[in-house]
Amino acid sequence: HNQDAKANPSSRFTASVNLGSSRYYQTSINQVNTPSFLNNTLASSISYSKTFEGEPQVNMSVTATHSQNTNTEVINMTLPTIQASVSRIFPFEPKTGVKKGIIQNINFQYNIRAENRIQTTDSLFFKKEMWDSAENGIRHSIPLSTNFKIFKYFSLSANTSYDETWVFETVRKYYDINENTVITEPVKGFDAYLTYNFSTNLGTTLYGMYDFIKEGKDPKIQAIRHVMRPSISYNVNPSFNNYYETYEVIDANGTTTDEVEYTRFEGGIYGAPNNRYSSSIGISLSNNIEAKVRDKDSTATDPKKIKILDNLNFSTAYNLAGDSLNWSPLRMTGGTQLLQNKMSVNFGATLDPYALDNNNTKIDKFNIDNGGSLFRLTSANMAVSYSLSSSNFDGSR
Repeated sequence: HNQDAKANPSSRFTASVNLGSSRYYQTSINQVNTPSFLNNTLASSISYSKTFEGEPQVNMSVTATHSQNTNTEVINMTLPTIQASVSRIFPFEPKTGVKKGIIQNINFQYNIRAENRIQTTDSLFFKKEMWDSAENGIRHSIPLSTNFKIFKYFSLSANTSYDETWVFETVRKYYDINENTVITEPVKGFDAYLTYNFSTNLGTTLYGMYDFIKEGKDPKIQAIRHVMRPSISYNVNPSFNNYYETYEVIDANGTTTDEVEYTRFEGGIYGAPNNRYSSSIGISLSNNIEAKVRDKDSTATDPKKIKILDNLNFSTAYNLAGDSLNWSPLRMTGGTQLLQNKMSVNFGATLDPYALDNNNTKIDKFNIDNGGSLFRLTSANMAVSYSLSSSNFDGSR
């Protein structure tokens, strides 16, 4: 079933169901079922979506999916997946005029996703045991951001995201000295964890123009314009160690031989909270170079613009939380158009500032301090494509 889009612009219902018993297709002697026997994967999807117009706009959808392998008799389903989102809200925007400053540009959204995943087999399909193996969870996400100008020429954006995950089953781990093994026990009941992060970016645009036109001269290349967009960013992801605990590994003599860290949220459908602190500064520079040339058409009043480099980008990062090898490799990418924009050339390279030891292992020493060049070229690539059409051969272009 596929609903006509004109039937209801704000809601939509679709369904495609292909469901069957694995053994039915394997034992059936009906030739009509031969294609189904040879195709060992069956899949279904049923979805409904609805848009609630207004300010803010709300979108929601409900989806149920099914996938089964008739050879292994394994069935995977989502019953259901529910998603909803609220469009961007500016709580401090003025009633009239353009938004200005850090406060008026503050905006946030709200997203929620709930899932119920089931993995079962043909023999347990829609029996009580099928529901016992269900994995479910709900995730709420609220991204918050703002942007504003600094000293008129610099643009600064700041972003943070608050995520809260609800689960209905966690785990408890302990070491059983008698069995000499780690025991993992499921713990039924509601539990939740929250995470957040922060990032900011400061950038500007610089323009440079070199004019070749001089009095009494009309050169073919009249001017070259260079546009540079430098930016610096900062990202931080806190460590959520409060959601982690340890269990002791004890030998036969009662001596603790090891302490193993784990979180009760491991194995959840949305993963576990991060327990590794990360903080980094990113640096990037993008370039665009164009030229103004005298048009071959003598009747043209304005010079013709051609692109020398569509883009030439450099980026790297510095890991503030690392204890060694803090600098990331310098990544360079670029591209341009040639032969009246019919040929595209794209290229890239990765340059590493750190040296290698005798075993070709990266060490915490700059390559230039180890008797080498400033960077080591670790990879490079180039792609060239050319566009052909009938107009290339009929003389029209």
